[in-house]
Amino acid sequence: MIYPHWFQALSRADFLKSVGLYVMPDRLFLVRMRKDLFRVSLVEEETREIPLAEDPASRRQALEEVIRSLLPHFDPARDPFYLCLSPDQVIGIELSLPQAAEDNLSQVLEYEIQRHIPFRLEDIYYDFLPMGKKGDKIGIFLLAVPKKSLDEILDTLSPFGIRPKGVEATTSALSNYLLFCAGALSGPALVLGGQNQAWEIVGLDAGGNGWRKEPEILFSYRLPQTEWIQGPGRAIFHSCLNAVTKCFSWGYIADLLLWSGVESIQAEDLLALGKEKLAGDKGMAHSFFVPAVGTALRGLRESTFAFNFLPGAGEESRGRMITRLNTWLTVLLLLGLVFWGGSYPVRDEIRLRQLQKEVQKLGPSVEALRKEEDELNKLRKEISFLSGLKGRKGEIFLVLDELSRIVPNNAYLSNLRYRQATVELQGSAESASNLVPLLERSPVFKNVGFTAPSNRGRDNRETFSLKAELEHPEEKGAKP
Repeated sequence: MIYPHWFQALSRADFLKSVGLYVMPDRLFLVRMRKDLFRVSLVEEETREIPLAEDPASRRQALEEVIRSLLPHFDPARDPFYLCLSPDQVIGIELSLPQAAEDNLSQVLEYEIQRHIPFRLEDIYYDFLPMGKKGDKIGIFLLAVPKKSLDEILDTLSPFGIRPKGVEATTSALSNYLLFCAGALSGPALVLGGQNQAWEIVGLDAGGNGWRKEPEILFSYRLPQTEWIQGPGRAIFHSCLNAVTKCFSWGYIADLLLWSGVESIQAEDLLALGKEKLAGDKGMAHSFFVPAVGTALRGLRESTFAFNFLPGAGEESRGRMITRLNTWLTVLLLLGLVFWGGSYPVRDEIRLRQLQKEVQKLGPSVEALRKEEDELNKLRKEISFLSGLKGRKGEIFLVLDELSRIVPNNAYLSNLRYRQATVELQGSAESASNLVPLLERSPVFKNVGFTAPSNRGRDNRETFSLKAELEHPEEKGAKP
């Protein structure tokens, strides 16, 4: 479902805290962030080096010491905690699947993972990002991390009461960071970053301002600085540049430009974007804090891509998470809508009563006007009748004169009606049937006939009911 922009912004208003930790093999970058209604700020940032150790026990002990030193900077029991793993710890592959696979994607992915990843399915954590349709297929970018390496980090955090709500890769963290900082971004964009003698290239289609709202990953590559990948890597880099309209950078990219043969490139710094977007922030001390901020945005409900290596972590998807503030805002909104909607019948009832009072005041005047109108209509009917009678008085006199001449003396008329050139006669005679030919022979009448059967009474006389039409002079003259 598509919501108005103001409603989407209102749904994200909240008071939240979040902690993001970017984990590299030799360093940790931690940020603590806060959201006050719509204001997102970077409260604190800390970085620690992890002493190098060859055996796992020594490395775990060194990692525990580093985590312990970070505890004063956040509250593990109250602050939602999110992890982001560096690209060298994650395996990423692009898959093209038939569109029918959407209905049963989990089983299809399990099959594809066994074909493309050199680990058993039970030995990895994985999730994917949408890449949109590619012809008659759908594209997804699959990311996986060995359980052994991630469990080592989770087991180190667990004794300190730190239980991450989400673990993701830099591909999703950087994309969420960019979409948050560059809210008006539309079309394809490229994110360049360099770290640990390798470069990461992420292509993102932010969609646009039209009907399409869901961004998609275009591509994601990690290019190590090795002799054997220089040729293919350079070709991949140039093809990525040609596929986008905007570029953004973080980390070390000078060597990448030199290695790829590109002297300069117009790329906006993600650190500068964060300085403009994050309220009260003077700027992050290092560009490697960018992935930490990108993953911490999930706890503030400001992320776009929902990605999590941890299965069943209990985190609800973005947009479905309802916090206490949003609950109260929803209740207030519903109450406002109920009050606003309920005010219409109340106002209508008040207005109706006012109109009824006004009608009652005008009632006597309306009744008087109604009586005058009835009297006027009666007078009009009488005038119309008299006017019509005046126009037909010659015909009436003609009918009476003709009837007095042809009706025999032994016949009596009890009722005579004349209307619309038709004469209706009712009465009694010694022989009613003799009246019909008498009237037919008259030049005044035509179409003479009985309208009711004749009955002979005790006085030996027959009652009759006749009807005849008046023959107009023009009709008579028209006959041959």
